[in-house]
Amino acid sequence: MNIKKIGYMGIAKLAMTLCLVLLAGCSPIPAMVPDMAMQPSHPVQLDGAHGPLTAKQSKAILARLKRNGADTNIFDKHLALEAEIVGSPLVAGNKVELLVDGPTTYNSMFAAIGNAKDHINMETYIIEDDEIGRRFVELLIRKQRSGVQVNFIYDSVGAISTPKEFFKPLKESGVNVLEFNPVNPLLARKDWQVNRRDHRKLLVVDGQVAFVGGINISSVYSSGSFGRYKPAKGNTPWRDTHLRMAGPVVSEFQKLFMATWNEQKGGPLASGNYFPEPSSKGNEVVRAIGSSPEEPYSQIYATLLSAINSAETQVFLTNAYFVPDPQLLATLKEAAQRGVDVRLLLPEKIDSVLVFYASRSYY
Repeated sequence: MNIKKIGYMGIAKLAMTLCLVLLAGCSPIPAMVPDMAMQPSHPVQLDGAHGPLTAKQSKAILARLKRNGADTNIFDKHLALEAEIVGSPLVAGNKVELLVDGPTTYNSMFAAIGNAKDHINMETYIIEDDEIGRRFVELLIRKQRSGVQVNFIYDSVGAISTPKEFFKPLKESGVNVLEFNPVNPLLARKDWQVNRRDHRKLLVVDGQVAFVGGINISSVYSSGSFGRYKPAKGNTPWRDTHLRMAGPVVSEFQKLFMATWNEQKGGPLASGNYFPEPSSKGNEVVRAIGSSPEEPYSQIYATLLSAINSAETQVFLTNAYFVPDPQLLATLKEAAQRGVDVRLLLPEKIDSVLVFYASRSYY
């Protein structure tokens, strides 16, 4: 089998007690996923800045994507099946920027927050009371006091080591702060289950720019890639990846934020121009896929399986905590057996001894 393993240092996520990690810190293995053998009932349909594109326009954009890559039918097969699984539109006309580490991500986020005119919607799993966390708080308070409405969601387990006093200045300034599924059941606003967590990292500014990816709000990400930024003495750097997007797909990420706010009974949001008239910003095609603990299966996981199952030439997969369930493991093996170039980019060091040895047991 043509499965290659590549080590990579410094990828990690969680910082909490082992008990909470095992109980709630990581999402559980999906209990069920859609039938990967099902056939899509409709051809691939794209949306633009002003709604659905015609079949001819969609076909032309897909043809352009095919010309830019390997000779494969994955666009026809996987994208149509993906639409059946998640239901969210495939949106054209976006500009997407890859942010390769913490410093690059934070600088871009700080700039977007500083330029906000109407609102800032922010959602994170972890926010720590450290240099990076305090800088975000200062910026958000400054924007709130200048008349920009700030709405902020953080996960109760992800921020379990962050003192409650850390959030007090935000609330006092007028920022709407929502604790996702409080660990304390007495504070629960709906049915309480400690393992239902919000791992999403999302920032939407003025409904025009969205940031999404793997980077939390913590100084552990303050070291950069390729030696550009050095970690503090004695600290092991963490490296993760984020995306900055502008264009009509931003409204789809805005909907994800709103859905989480409403599901958690966050109360009415202050009025704002949350869905401005969209406009084309680039040539990238993007689908916003958001998973929620309320769903019977992870939509992101299901679309990952679909993509690997549809692959014809290559699958390049990177993961900080590689402990595949039987279905993912079988899907990777099957892809390699049919001649697909399958490569895994995995960390040399991680912050969990249990996951370290569990991951290597699959090598």
